[in-house]
Amino acid sequence: MIPLCSAETAKLVDRMIMEELSLPGSVLMENAGRAVASFVSQSLRRRGKGKVLIFAGPGNNGGDGFVAARHLLNEGFDVKAISSLPMLESYKGDALINANAFMKLGGGISFSEDLSDSQLEGEIDGADICIDALLGVGFRGAPEGEVARLIRALRRASFIVSVDVPSGVDASSGRIPGLAVKADVTLTMHVHKTGLYVAPGAFCSGRVILVDIGVPTMLGALTFENRCFLWDENASCNALPERPLGLHKGDRGCVAVLGGSDIYRGAPTLSALGALRAGAGIVYVILPEEVYLQYGQFLPEAICLPVRSDKRALSVKALETLNALESDIDVLVVGPGMGRGEDTMALVSLLWERWHKKMVCDADALYALSVSSSTLKRKGDVILTPHEGEAARLLACKPSWIRENRLESAERLSQRFGPCVLKGYHSVITNGFEHRVVDSGSPALSTPGSGDVLSGVIGAFWASNLKLMDAASLAVWLHGRAGELLELKKGLDGNLSREIADEIRSLMGDMRYGKKTNRLGRGAEEDRKDKNSRI
Repeated sequence: MIPLCSAETAKLVDRMIMEELSLPGSVLMENAGRAVASFVSQSLRRRGKGKVLIFAGPGNNGGDGFVAARHLLNEGFDVKAISSLPMLESYKGDALINANAFMKLGGGISFSEDLSDSQLEGEIDGADICIDALLGVGFRGAPEGEVARLIRALRRASFIVSVDVPSGVDASSGRIPGLAVKADVTLTMHVHKTGLYVAPGAFCSGRVILVDIGVPTMLGALTFENRCFLWDENASCNALPERPLGLHKGDRGCVAVLGGSDIYRGAPTLSALGALRAGAGIVYVILPEEVYLQYGQFLPEAICLPVRSDKRALSVKALETLNALESDIDVLVVGPGMGRGEDTMALVSLLWERWHKKMVCDADALYALSVSSSTLKRKGDVILTPHEGEAARLLACKPSWIRENRLESAERLSQRFGPCVLKGYHSVITNGFEHRVVDSGSPALSTPGSGDVLSGVIGAFWASNLKLMDAASLAVWLHGRAGELLELKKGLDGNLSREIADEIRSLMGDMRYGKKTNRLGRGAEEDRKDKNSRI
């Protein structure tokens, strides 16, 4: 896993470097700006074009931009800078020194308030690459004034490289209180910032590249004493359950899926399919008898157990079946397609209080908890898997708040209910002590039954005796990467949830035999490399 750091931690490391090694801030600024120039230079040479427009803000981030401008100008590129400040003298310290150095080499700096909108648009249209050095990791809140105007104008840029963090993105949380730059590439300095990977900030960061600015290893390691990590492909490969010689299906774990109703007949079988494709050895599907008669043969590899019901939905009568199987079941997945009738809600409440083994709560089980959780006490191990709408219902808030505060939302859910997966692009997984942001996902996953498949995959890995956080992280990463691969192979539309499950099986095979999985590229040719590179 890759440690993720807050803005405060990143700034602390900067101060430690200057204090412990007696290095001035100008050295760090020089190293950062030179690294930005090196990346842009390589990109321009591949493209065969060379006009660069640098947007410099009021602080040290702007200073990084002026250093990059000086190096690019020295290499012979056509470089211009636009400052958000009214005059050069408004800069202070190292930023002013580097702005002057750029001008003494023949570089030109324009001030945005002197440019009309049409002039600004013309400059952007003529640039091959725009460098966003407006706001750094220390900025919080909504951009205002000329900075906001420049961010708005950058929407028309053909290719944007952001320095450290896209301007307007909160580096600690990923929140975007106002306008934000949508970068194609973000060159982040010496540590990965949390806000680059948590939505909505993740939507703006593009391809993230970690830049070495000379931080000694012993100091960089101190930044990793945190609670937030990026779960990536390497972590997933290391977490795959062992499959030794002599393995039989009983060793793979037993998952039971409890769900289904007259309206949502296929949901529990899709969850069971996810469990089987993830390697579960035995999978039970417990569903209403009427649903079984119409849909029970969809997945012959699973053991279907019909439960009699008066209302074509599950009721507390299902407890008899569950109790009879309790010694066999390792993980119970509750909720796919259950419906929201009174009897079904009562069943979920009883399971929450009485079922003492591992349980994954999804879909309609989450609705039941949102209605009655204040009076319930949990008996066994559990993980919840809400999307943003379900999370909002559980926390009695608006979905927009969940969307804008994903880390805090996941932590609140965990404090109230226990470990959870807050689904979405770069899903957040937490047990209240450790947060994991999963580095995968695609719009191709937005198809009916996708979440049902995921609940089964989580159940399968948890049943194989992986620790809960590892089981959930591995399942969510595989689910997200499967969506990326489907997008790459078949496009964004028309994918079926059963295809996600099938892709997960293929993906696990590639990972076990050391084949690098294809990372979905978005946009420019250089973006088809690994998203989390290092220079």
